[in-house]
Amino acid sequence: MRQVESKMPPSVAELSHLTNPLASPEQLTISASQLDGVPADLERSIKYASQKLMQSAGILLRLPQEIIAEAIVVYTRVWVGAEGASLLQHQTLVSRAHTMM
Repeated sequence: MRQVESKMPPSVAELSHLTNPLASPEQLTISASQLDGVPADLERSIKYASQKLMQSAGILLRLPQEIIAEAIVVYTRVWVGAEGASLLQHQTLVSRAHTMM
C-alpha cells in the first residue's frame, strides 16, 4: 500500500520573500475568527470541509475546473486576515462547536 506524504503549508517566515502576494504574511498569521476566540484547528477544519464541499458540488454540477478553483479562492479570501470575516459571526455551527469545547 502506498503511503501518502502530507505536506505542511509553508510557514509565514517562508512567505516573506514574495514581492506581490495576495495576502501578507501578517494576514496569514491571524484571522478574525481567531480574534473572536475560535481555535485555529477548528477554523482550519471548517474551511477545509467547506472547500471540499465546494469542489464536490462543482464536480457534480459538471463545472469546469477553473470555475471551481476560482470559487474556492474567492471563498478563502473572505476569511483572510484580521479584517476578514469571522466564522463565529457567520456560522452557527462554529458557535455550537466552540461552546462545546
